[in-house]
Amino acid sequence: MNVLTTQFSLETRSLDIYLAGCKGPHCENCHNPESWDFNQGVDWKESLLQINDKVARFPDLIENIMIFGGEPFDQDHEELETFLWYLDRHCLDIWLFTRLKPLEVPEFAKRYLAYLKCGRYEENLRGEKEQYGIKLASTNQHIFKKGVDF
Repeated sequence: MNVLTTQFSLETRSLDIYLAGCKGPHCENCHNPESWDFNQGVDWKESLLQINDKVARFPDLIENIMIFGGEPFDQDHEELETFLWYLDRHCLDIWLFTRLKPLEVPEFAKRYLAYLKCGRYEENLRGEKEQYGIKLASTNQHIFKKGVDF
């Protein structure tokens, strides 16, 4: 499993982590087609040191860790679970963005997640929808909160 890149988001006070790889079928007008290739980026174990350093150096700026793709659940599930376990040690809310439907999300991941965005991007359903302070790209997408929705 590779990390394509990390970046800060001041709007969501998060460290955003982009995982490389998406098996598809790819969403029409995907916002991140450069993330489809599983061979892009750096092995997650190497990226973990950089991630830990960023969280430690900027505690006042980072309240959340957000995981995007590619598609997180197209990754090796054992590696993804280990990665989530390491991230969880920071005691920050972990968000994960997936094209999957809620019932398709593996149970192992729900242990670590505070929020889960489900639903593929549907160009014909573009609209103005917001949940938990996050603007969603299409109206079929939903954010679920641990303890409330799962």
